[in-house]
Amino acid sequence: MKLCWLIPGDKSGGISPVALSCCRQAAKAGYETTMLMLTQPSWMSSNDDFRVSSLGLYGSAPETPKVLLQWLNENPQDVLLFNACGELDAVIAYLPPNIKCVFVVHDTMPGYWQRAVAEEDNLEAIAAVSETVASKFRHRLKQKTKLSVIYNGSVFPERPELNVTRPNNLIFLGGENPTKGAFDVLKLWKHLINLGFAGKLHWFGQVKPEFQSRINQLPNSERIHVYGHVERDRIFSTAASAKVLLMLSRVEPFGMATIEAMSMGCVPVAWDVETGTKEITAANKTGLFAPLDNTQALAQQVLSACDNYELFQNAVIERARSDFDEAVMWRGYESLIKHISTLEPIERSKKGQQPAAYQAPVYRFQLLPPGLRSAIRELIGRSPVLGYWLRDMRGW
Repeated sequence: MKLCWLIPGDKSGGISPVALSCCRQAAKAGYETTMLMLTQPSWMSSNDDFRVSSLGLYGSAPETPKVLLQWLNENPQDVLLFNACGELDAVIAYLPPNIKCVFVVHDTMPGYWQRAVAEEDNLEAIAAVSETVASKFRHRLKQKTKLSVIYNGSVFPERPELNVTRPNNLIFLGGENPTKGAFDVLKLWKHLINLGFAGKLHWFGQVKPEFQSRINQLPNSERIHVYGHVERDRIFSTAASAKVLLMLSRVEPFGMATIEAMSMGCVPVAWDVETGTKEITAANKTGLFAPLDNTQALAQQVLSACDNYELFQNAVIERARSDFDEAVMWRGYESLIKHISTLEPIERSKKGQQPAAYQAPVYRFQLLPPGLRSAIRELIGRSPVLGYWLRDMRGW
């Protein structure tokens, strides 16, 4: 069978690594595999296992549906897996019946799942990366059996040594992003210092000078190491010498960063809200949780994770590596692909018609002046409760 993963590009956040893992595993299983991008690749290229191709277009290119149909005529495929690219999704209703279609939903935001609901009759299957995501739209489907939950997976470095004593170090991967909990970390650090915490905080992700100055003003800020964007290997190696991952997102559809830190022995400490983090951890076994916006309780959970680290270490490593390896993820997709290959062809609603030009959606928030947008983001980001309430208005 010929399988094709469609993605926006290889800079598309957590989507491209997941697609890469799927393609690698599909090729290993003997499928003729292609990764097709809307834009030109920046770092990913074809290899002996699978092909990487591009339509050579740009975001919001109106000719995308037409160009994609031409590509499919020249490169026939048996199964297409659509991954969060509205320009490519627009072709679904025009596809011939010999192609099977799987729509993969990667986020709880309506913009990620509304197309799946609208195109339900034209899709053989819909996959959500977590139950947190699936619960947002399952009730809107006419045929709920079309929906599967297939957790993301990753490839991990060598398993860390268990008999090495670790310092009480923390890692945070959210840069200065309010939605990831950057302002929460500022408040948490003050509480930790007041409670006598003597470890370090390793802070990854983009931090601009203004936010860096906020960090510098914290007590004992010399123990906070800010790295910016780094290679994945650097994060893995740092996680291997830390005890706690601060996962303070108000929105976490799955939690790729969580499983990768867990695979190196970090215990996630998070807010007790419905996110993918809750799904991939078990409270008091592979993760610790605090009531939303209760920074004092959060600090106590961090200290508890450090003080009782030996009770968690093996469990978090085993959970990540046993249940969220890329081979486990692939078994879910392969089972789904085998199932839909037995289904009768779908006569799609616009088969044979000339595809309409793609029209990018209008995001009202983007119409506001940049300074006002930044102020609103910071206002919401400073409040974990407000951020959680408004979590699915991203992209509004």
